[in-house]
Amino acid sequence: MATYAPVLFSVHMIQHMGLAMLAPIFLVLGAPVTLALRALRPAARRGDRGPREWIVSVLHSRVAEIVSHPAFAMVVFISGSYALYYTSLFETAMRQPVGHILMNTHFLLSGTLFFWVVIGVDPAPRRLPYIAKLGTLMMTMPFHAFFGISMMMMMGKSIASSWYDQLARPWGASVLEDQSVAGGMAWAFGEIPTMIVVITIAAQWALSDHRRSRRLDRHADRRGEAELAAYNDYLARLNRRSQEQ
Repeated sequence: MATYAPVLFSVHMIQHMGLAMLAPIFLVLGAPVTLALRALRPAARRGDRGPREWIVSVLHSRVAEIVSHPAFAMVVFISGSYALYYTSLFETAMRQPVGHILMNTHFLLSGTLFFWVVIGVDPAPRRLPYIAKLGTLMMTMPFHAFFGISMMMMMGKSIASSWYDQLARPWGASVLEDQSVAGGMAWAFGEIPTMIVVITIAAQWALSDHRRSRRLDRHADRRGEAELAAYNDYLARLNRRSQEQ
């Protein structure tokens, strides 16, 4: 894939979708921050800042509170594709190795941020209700679908035309045909992560309700035990009074 992505726009789109919409789902469900907090030891001296203290500090920072807002995560997740492919940024990134690395890094980080907000299990400055998480997902995915459809409809103009034309590829589909295939992939691929995330939200919601029910049951049991103890104590006092009389 890394070999053919710079040559075929359709292969690049598979790479894009995998980095931005598939890999981040499993990354955030793996709880890397929680794993780091459990694995890293606190600083040797009180007041010092080691890796664990820096992670905690970042999680409680104002910046983390801003970037974890669903509106911010949605804008970063959606706008990156439009800003990249419908401007000269994509062609510039393809011509520079560093630019290509930064582009792929953006795909991965923007996807990780969005899915951290929606289904992340790591500690976060804010926690959305599950219905809000589902709404955030449903408001975001149509923009990706429209992105793919708009790319399929660009039959007269190719993205990064000078880059692909200079390759003079003698095999495979034409540049415009390959671009149409890439648009179809972007449109259809969104169904896969959407389904995975919807199932994940439903499972997390059900598990949260189950845990809440168990907490309420334990609280009711403790309250019942306290009431029973109070009642037994009341009976014991009555018994003592009757004996004293």
